[in-house]
Amino acid sequence: MDPEITDMVLLFQTVIQWIAIMLSASTGVYDARKNGMDYFGALVIAVIVAVGGGTIRDLLLDRYPLFWLADPIYLISIFIVGIIGIILIPISRTDLPGKQKRSSGFFQSITRLIFGTSGTFAFIDSFALGMWAYLGTMYALTSGIPPIIAPIMGVITASFGGVLRDILFAKIPELFKPSQFYAIASFAGATAYVLMSMAGFSSTDGFIVCMIVTVFVRMTSIRYNITSF
Repeated sequence: MDPEITDMVLLFQTVIQWIAIMLSASTGVYDARKNGMDYFGALVIAVIVAVGGGTIRDLLLDRYPLFWLADPIYLISIFIVGIIGIILIPISRTDLPGKQKRSSGFFQSITRLIFGTSGTFAFIDSFALGMWAYLGTMYALTSGIPPIIAPIMGVITASFGGVLRDILFAKIPELFKPSQFYAIASFAGATAYVLMSMAGFSSTDGFIVCMIVTVFVRMTSIRYNITSF
């Protein structure tokens, strides 16, 4: 492959990974604050959600150094997103005796604009889900993993940051309970990418199809309350 094309592909993959990390970190901070976590706890959850699945992927694929250790921009971005999220999202104190949920007019308005409806939050999460499904599957294929196994790596990359988050929340991971499609959505998108790759389409075309399929399956399950069983 032409070196310039190779560089463009690597840049594309890096940008996608960076955007996925930013989106995942924002949802991680949101979850942490709504579960009553302080500044440090919110930052830890942001890191776990943003790089947890990718870390497990790299360990399984024997990819070293781990992606977030090889490039400091990822952790720096997570901390920036985390700090902004901590400022904008009030901590939920309804579970503490004698405490009221803290709010501030301007910041609360911005929070409602970004995360105000479950649909908005779910769309952001679905977008990140599709990106991680693509990255995990793509790295699996380029590492020589058989196409029939590659979608599993997409699911792990997309979903297991949330599993680690729920473990830190001391609850059964949502992924393992009857719920609206999450792992199924990432598996559908990852499978679509594998099929596109096997048909000879470019990685960019596969990425677009993976995103469309993942977001469509996830949002459809939410819209019509279709759950796993």
